[in-house]
Amino acid sequence: MARYHVLLNAVGEPVWVGTEPVEGAVEVEAESPAFLAAHALGSGGRWVRRKLTPPPAPTAEEQAAARAAEREAARQDRREAVRVAMEQEADPVFFEWQRGEATQADWLAAVAAVRARFPKPEG
Repeated sequence: MARYHVLLNAVGEPVWVGTEPVEGAVEVEAESPAFLAAHALGSGGRWVRRKLTPPPAPTAEEQAAARAAEREAARQDRREAVRVAMEQEADPVFFEWQRGEATQADWLAAVAAVRARFPKPEG
């Protein structure tokens, strides 16, 4: 058994478990934090097993919103990767072209190479 410091809600369920004391926490002996998460402190001071209900499955709207957020994150990641690659690879060729040290075709090839490496995400 180990000693833990536990913050309890109004019905005796642990809402925080730690090894260091914090304000409002009670010190208890328990097998593990997992044990504490599965039990509540009953009125007699004993730990009683509580029924854990799984979280509800996400609704169709929540699933659609998550997919949309993932797509937007992929788009933003691509935009940033393309920006950095253009800055490091294509921009120097552009300035060489402007100084007459490279051709416009060289610059366009550098731009095309960057874009080919980072295709747009589907959807």
